[in-house]
Amino acid sequence: MFVGIFIACKEDDVTVTDDVQLLSFGPSGVKPGEQISFIGTNLDKVTAIELKNATVPSSAFVKQSSELIVLVVPNETSEGTVTLKTAAGDIVSKTILSFEVAVKIESVPESARPGENITIKGQYLNWIKEVRFAKDTAVIQFVSQTLNELVVTVPFGAQTGPLIFLAGGTEPMTIETEKDLVIALPILKSIAPNPAEREKELTITGTNLDLVQGVLLKGLTAPITEFVSKTATQIVLKIPKTANKGIVTLVAYSGLTVESAEALKFVGDLPDLAPLKYAIYEDALMNGWSNWGWGSTADFASTDNVRDGNDAAKMTFTGAWGALKFAGASVATASYSEISFSVFGLPGTEGKKLNVVANTGSPFVIILKEGVWTEYKLSKSDLGNPATITELMFQETGWSGSIYLDHIGLR
Repeated sequence: MFVGIFIACKEDDVTVTDDVQLLSFGPSGVKPGEQISFIGTNLDKVTAIELKNATVPSSAFVKQSSELIVLVVPNETSEGTVTLKTAAGDIVSKTILSFEVAVKIESVPESARPGENITIKGQYLNWIKEVRFAKDTAVIQFVSQTLNELVVTVPFGAQTGPLIFLAGGTEPMTIETEKDLVIALPILKSIAPNPAEREKELTITGTNLDLVQGVLLKGLTAPITEFVSKTATQIVLKIPKTANKGIVTLVAYSGLTVESAEALKFVGDLPDLAPLKYAIYEDALMNGWSNWGWGSTADFASTDNVRDGNDAAKMTFTGAWGALKFAGASVATASYSEISFSVFGLPGTEGKKLNVVANTGSPFVIILKEGVWTEYKLSKSDLGNPATITELMFQETGWSGSIYLDHIGLR
C-alpha cells in the first residue's frame, strides 16, 4: 500500500536537512477531511506540519513515529508547499501538495454594479483561482477568500451573464452559474437644454451615470471622455463645435451603449424635414435599394453632417462623370407627387451641376450650393413622368469633390 501511495511525490523534489528528512507524502488525490501520510526520517522530532492556510500541531497527528506521520487534512487548507516545523528549523517541500476538492457554489447575488463587492457562498471556495464575468473579464485577486465565502470586486468591464469559476486541485474544475448576474447599466433620463448650443454645456441626468466612460454625440468620431462634472445622477459636458443633432449615446465601461429617447437639437439648426412616404435613403439604404454607381466612393453611414435623422450619405466624386445610382429595386409612382432629397455641398462645389436622372430619362440639372443644406422637390414631370422608378441617379458633370445627400425618397 505504501509503495502505491507515495509514487506521486519523490525525494529529489524536497529540501533535506541534517536530521529530519521528508521523503514523500500522499496519497495523490487525497481530499480535505481524509488522512494523508508523510514518510521520512526522524519525523518524531516534528512539532507541527504547516499546510497552506492551516497548521496541524503534533498533538493533532493521528500517528507519529520516526518514519511516519499521519494526519487529517484540514478543510481550510489549499494547494501549496508543506513545512515541517522542528526545534532545529523548518523543512520546506519543493513539491506542491494538492488535493482533490469538490468546490460547490451555493449562492451568487442576482445583480451588481461595476466597482462594488459581491459575496459568493459555497464550499471549498478557498480553491477558487479565477472568476470570469461575462465577455471574458477575469478576476484573479479577491477582496477575501475563505472556505465558505469569496468576496470579489465586479470589474468595470463586466457585462450581464453567467459567472464562471475556475478551481484548482489535482482535478481542476470549471463551474458556471445557471443564472446570469445582472450588471447595472447607466440610465439616461433627460438632456438639457434642448435645443442646445455648440461649445456650451449640456447636462445629462439619470441613474448610474458614474458607470459612463464616454458620451457620443452625432458628428463625433470618438466619445467625449472629459467632463465638466460627473456623478451617479448627472453628467455635465461641453458640446464640441463639430457635434450634430441626433441621438445621444452613453458608452459604459463595459463597452455597452445606452441611447437617449429624444434627439439632441441645436439652436439655429434647420427644422425637421417632412416625413417621406417612401424612402430610398433615410439613415441607410431602404426598401431593397442598392448603389450601382461608379467613379465615386460612398459612405452611407456618415455622421459628419446630417440633415435629418442620424446619418447621411457622403459622396466623393473623381471628376469622371461618376454617379450615385440607386438600383436593384422599384417603386410605382402613382401614389406620389414628388421626388425629394437634400444636398450639402462641401468646399469647391459652389455652382457645380448635378444631373438627376430617373431610369434612362433626360437629366434634370440642379445647381449645388456650398456650405448649406438645400432641399430639392422635383415633380414627376421633371423626371419624365416615369410610371415606375427602377433607377435614380445623381451624376456629377466632370467635376471632382464631395457632397452629402440625405432624406431621399417620394412624397
